[in-house]
Amino acid sequence: MKQGKKKEDDQAEEETKKDYLLPILKKLSLEDKADMELDEEAAIHVKNEALKNLKERLLTRAEIIQKRLVEEQKKLETAFANLKRKGEAMT
Repeated sequence: MKQGKKKEDDQAEEETKKDYLLPILKKLSLEDKADMELDEEAAIHVKNEALKNLKERLLTRAEIIQKRLVEEQKKLETAFANLKRKGEAMT
């Protein structure tokens, strides 16, 4: 009973696996070769496109992180200034 369910889960998981290169293959008009082996030149183009996309995503994420860091630093500076003012007011 459990083995049958496990096999069904494995099959469902395989069906839901995403082909991450398919959008790149479509962009380079190579989607018809998705199930076949690519020649060396096409494989290099796919690799370069995938690396370019990865770089763009990483740079975008880095910009978001940098903006959040600057915002948090500003909040910290204002909180520190308020705390310093309260400390000076008490003395």
